[in-house]
Formats: sequence, structure tokens, C-alpha cells
Amino acid sequence: MDQEEGLHVLASRGWLTATPVDFQRAILSRSRWQRLEEGEPVQAGGEGAGELIGLAQGAIEMRTILGPADTPLMHIARPVFWLGYVPLILGQCRRITASAKSSSWLARIPEDAVRKVLSDRPDWWRFFLQPAIIYGDVSQTIAADLLIRDSERRCAAVLLRMAGRRFAGPDDADPAEAPLTQNELAGAANLSRNSVGTMLKRLAARGLVELGFRATIVVSPAALRAFVEHG
Repeated sequence: MDQEEGLHVLASRGWLTATPVDFQRAILSRSRWQRLEEGEPVQAGGEGAGELIGLAQGAIEMRTILGPADTPLMHIARPVFWLGYVPLILGQCRRITASAKSSSWLARIPEDAVRKVLSDRPDWWRFFLQPAIIYGDVSQTIAADLLIRDSERRCAAVLLRMAGRRFAGPDDADPAEAPLTQNELAGAANLSRNSVGTMLKRLAARGLVELGFRATIVVSPAALRAFVEHG
């Protein structure tokens, strides 16, 4: 993905679509384009000032620093997703440590550049409320998934979210990959590794998932979602 294509993706999907074109151009024109390979760091939790980061392609794994040091993988973000606005808005340290879960393309906009844009147009500060709300919705979804009492439905809900198919969408009929190990899925769903392995085998026997190497394919997101909602 070249920079022109990537910036078009960031402008045409997600947060920026609800902002004026002048704002989009002012932010994206100051970006640095970067490719990361699996495992490379995106940002470190606890850092202060830094960058506004937009994910245009690939996947990012996210871990919170607000829990114990052994808190497992929390979420896998898919395009379009933005990070880095907490230091910008609140002047506080980042809550999330993030790294590339697969080969990914990112736009990085230095915080100083963003602040310069906003100092010229103070009324544009309001546009940064939306990504905060979007992330709040993600956090609520994570919490709601973990509150599902039935362990197999909870596992399926987390699997759907990690595959980027937690809710219905236009690509709902297409299979989707959740690029995480069974051990990572177990941690994210607050289950044991052995129980997750057994659950995935049962879901595979029903044709809902396919088991792969360090990944699980959700064969029918709609059907697996129906299982989460109705059992």
C-alpha cells in the first residue's frame, strides 16, 4: 500500500469521514507513512507526548497498562483505527501498549504538528471527541463480552471481535481470520487453554470455525454471532 492509497483509506473510513475536508487535509498532510512487520512496536503504554497514529491496513494488538503486568491481550484493532489522542487531549500518558499483529501500514502525525493545526483553528478541537467515543464503545464491547456467563458463547464473542466481525457488516458473509493463538484467545476470554481448545473443536465440528496455525478462521461470522446471541 503506498502513501496516497493509505491516506485515502484513512480519509474515507472511520473517524475522519465525519470531519470537514479541510480538517482531514490539515491532519493527513503532516503524516509520516510507515510499514511495520508482525511484532514491531506501534506505541508503548506509559509514554507521554508522541504521535497521532492511524491504522490503514493490517492489524494491531492492544494491551492495557491499567491492569497487572501479566494482563493478557485485550483487543486486535482493524482498519480504520486511531491511537495516540489521550496524550493530545488530556496531556496524560498512553494507556495502551500496541504492536503490529500482522504486516501493517500506519500514518503517524507528530503531536506538535497536530497542536499547531489546532492552535490555528481552535474550533477543530471538538473533532477529537469522536475517536474517544469510538474507543469507549470498543471498551464497552470488551467488557460486555467478558460478562457473558456461558463460557463457550463468551469464547465465541471474543473470537468474533478478534476477527473484526463482532457486529454485523457488509462483509458478514465472508470468512474472517482471528490472528491469535489459542493461548492468547484463552487469556482474552478469561478461560483456560484446554477449555478453549475443546470449545474450538466443537465450533469447528459445527462448521462455524476452522482451526489454523496461530489463527482461527471464522467461517460464517453471522452464524457464529447467532450462537453468541442465542446459544
